[in-house]
Amino acid sequence: MKSLILLALLCVGLGTVAVLSEPPREPPRGPYQAPLLPRIEMLRVLGAGQRSLVTDYYWLQAIQAAGRGGQSREATRYLDLFYYADLVTDLDPQFLKVYLYAGNTIPTNLGRETWVNTSEARKILEKGVKYFPNDSNLRLFLAYNLSYFHNEHAAAAEHLRIAASLPNANKYIPEMASRLLAYNRRFDAALALAESFRDAEEDPAMRQLFEERVQEIYRERVLLQVDDAIKAFQARESRLPESIGELVARGDLPSAPQDPMGGVIYIGKDGRSASTSSELRLEPVDYRKKMLEKEAAATQDTPDAP
Repeated sequence: MKSLILLALLCVGLGTVAVLSEPPREPPRGPYQAPLLPRIEMLRVLGAGQRSLVTDYYWLQAIQAAGRGGQSREATRYLDLFYYADLVTDLDPQFLKVYLYAGNTIPTNLGRETWVNTSEARKILEKGVKYFPNDSNLRLFLAYNLSYFHNEHAAAAEHLRIAASLPNANKYIPEMASRLLAYNRRFDAALALAESFRDAEEDPAMRQLFEERVQEIYRERVLLQVDDAIKAFQARESRLPESIGELVARGDLPSAPQDPMGGVIYIGKDGRSASTSSELRLEPVDYRKKMLEKEAAATQDTPDAP
């Protein structure tokens, strides 16, 4: 009889866990099993009086999950962090630190720039931007995720455009925003952004940098027009044109293009247009690397405290 009672209690306990626990929000990946977490509705009811305490508890669980993941080499090593962070931000959508921490920790590099868990990081960052639309860092990290991991450059450009206009924006965000806007052929938006920062800048050196960016945007617009002409020629002739002059002679360009920065435009070995005024084009860059480089440079320029 006693064993039957214990068995019944065990069944009730297991049933209670199953009922109150929330199934994984995403299908498991192979052998990976997401952590079994309480249903958010249950936590909101039972923990209504201690919401902050419950939130802090699962935030600590999230940090521990990240610590365990750091000791593993598996592709799923930071997925637990995603589920905990998702739960924590359901409990407290205003917990800004969770979005920033999880959104940057969850993506996992398996080597040679083979990244996994980027969609989970994207969900956390998009959730953060929903509740903190005026946080420039969240928009910067989301733009990096969209552009670098998902090749959604237009969406990334829009987040950077908004971030650049925010009062707490870092100074390198306008540069990134104008670059990505130009890459997506949103030249009017790119020019408006660069010109607005140029006109509002009081530092002569920074003002000159923004003026150069304005000219680079004009140049990029010309180069993209030449790229289009090269593609049209190649589609028709099944070969690359020998020179800019051939594009003009065949009618793919109305006239020889002029570089607003004083360079000579030509067709490079890669079959794309280029200019002698610069070897670089306004194209997507590694935002995180650029940010770290700029922060390191700023640290070196700062004099040591007495």
